[in-house]
Amino acid sequence: MADTLKVLITDEDLDSRVTTRKAVQRAHLALAGEVGYGAEAVSLAVEARPDIILVAVEEPVARPLDTAEALANALPNTPIIIYSSLNDAEAVRRSMVFGARDYIVKPVQSGRLLEAVNTVLVQEELRQMRRVGQLPTYHGRGTVITVTGAKGGIGKTVISVNLAIALHRETGKPVAILDADTQFGDVATMFDVSPGRTVTDLLRKADDADRQDIREYVTTHSSGVEILAAPTDDEGWTRFDGDGLKRIVDLLAQTHDFVVVDTAGSFDAFVRASIEASTLTLVITTGEVSSVRDTAAAIRRLESWGIDGTRTKVLLNRGVRVGGFRVPELKEAISREVFWQLPYDRQFPLSVQLGQPILLKNSKSPAARNLTALARLIAGTRKPLVRQPERSSFFGRVLRMRGANHDAAVATVQDDPGVDGQARSRGFLRLLRHRRAGPPETDPRDR
Repeated sequence: MADTLKVLITDEDLDSRVTTRKAVQRAHLALAGEVGYGAEAVSLAVEARPDIILVAVEEPVARPLDTAEALANALPNTPIIIYSSLNDAEAVRRSMVFGARDYIVKPVQSGRLLEAVNTVLVQEELRQMRRVGQLPTYHGRGTVITVTGAKGGIGKTVISVNLAIALHRETGKPVAILDADTQFGDVATMFDVSPGRTVTDLLRKADDADRQDIREYVTTHSSGVEILAAPTDDEGWTRFDGDGLKRIVDLLAQTHDFVVVDTAGSFDAFVRASIEASTLTLVITTGEVSSVRDTAAAIRRLESWGIDGTRTKVLLNRGVRVGGFRVPELKEAISREVFWQLPYDRQFPLSVQLGQPILLKNSKSPAARNLTALARLIAGTRKPLVRQPERSSFFGRVLRMRGANHDAAVATVQDDPGVDGQARSRGFLRLLRHRRAGPPETDPRDR
């Protein structure tokens, strides 16, 4: 069982202490102690070793700020949160200079306190990982996920569209989807948009294009996803080659944190270019015999192209129908592990028929929740370290656990975007070692 987070209150105003103590208790944080300013505060902090230190700052600010600085020097790895009735930029600036990690305006509310605790704990963990070199060197390029498969009709476009929406929802970061399906580009149809320009328009000037030009060719959907659509006829692709597409993928990755590339159901030069430009490739298969046979051939083709096997992952799509190959049989047939399973969902084929992303139609359906979980894994979305209860019956203890679970698996897109939990890099960065261990509500991967 993990320990409850301990909070030390440093405040000389007894009435203020009472209010803050109540907020700490309502947030179900443990109280490490209450103390005034100066040497006594530092002494108690060193003895109690709290997880968070709250310091009240009021005029005159010299003594409380000196105390905050002394606490930061004594316990440099313990985040300090200032709370104060001073609600101006200069007060915040001074607090940060003296070692604070966040600033709360009085009166202290439990919800705001939980938010601040979440923020400073995540930032502290990132700071420590950065210090020991566990975070990657960034090269100004977003994560590129190519969604491909050896045949049509296996759900590539549906998965691409919903994955793009989920990535934007979960991260709030810029996400683009590139329709590189040279045969039946349906991404714009799925989003119900009519783009004025397409990818082939941009390909005409790919050699001279730069980051600024990208904005002129994408269409922004109401979901926040930016779409670079395919032309309405496949003849638009015939004048171009894979090098130009690589250039476009690279430009999108320079302007977006995530780029999802939807591809054709044949491994042509454009599919190869997309895969070679990608951080991660999801190879989609269904459980049908023909799909499994073609997937095995596709994996052999990828190997012949020299594609790094750790950057290609198999996704089993059971979204449309139940049955077909079982996972152990599939693994044997394709000589690859199954990275992810999309479960059967009656809403899935309906979403396809209506041409509407399932995350927009029914975000709580099994397929929608599964694809959201996949987006979290790819993005390394950090869940709150401290869960904020919605109602009194759900108030739980705030736990910090050293370990990992399904939502805390650390992996890396650049090195190995698998599910082995080895922490190295940004791609699948999953920092939350502070959550209660246990399986998710539905584990989409085969055990």
